[in-house]
Amino acid sequence: MTLYLSRKLRFDAVFFEQYKKSFDLDENLNIKILEIGCGPGALAESLHRWYPKAQITAIDRDSNFISFAKENITGIEFREGDATQLPFSDHSFDVTISNTVQEHNGAKRFFKRNNRLCSH
Repeated sequence: MTLYLSRKLRFDAVFFEQYKKSFDLDENLNIKILEIGCGPGALAESLHRWYPKAQITAIDRDSNFISFAKENITGIEFREGDATQLPFSDHSFDVTISNTVQEHNGAKRFFKRNNRLCSH
């Protein structure tokens, strides 16, 4: 719960305009977003609020985080999965996002894996 609450603060609505500028996504589009390494789901939850027309999928390899997220957050597909073996076909998403995961997986390989998931 502590990690969830601290991340919930980090992704609070008060910061949306700053994130919106960085993300450069139109909140009116029907897009598919994948969050890799979602932890307890705070960023995915914010993405769902900020981009209400988007389909949000979030994965984490920690089954406890996924269980917590499924029990406490609605409107998002939470799945157990590993960032090094993403269980999705090529071009499945319009956007992938990750917070504090790439530095644990080797940035070049991590972004190459993410790139194959995105439609261009």
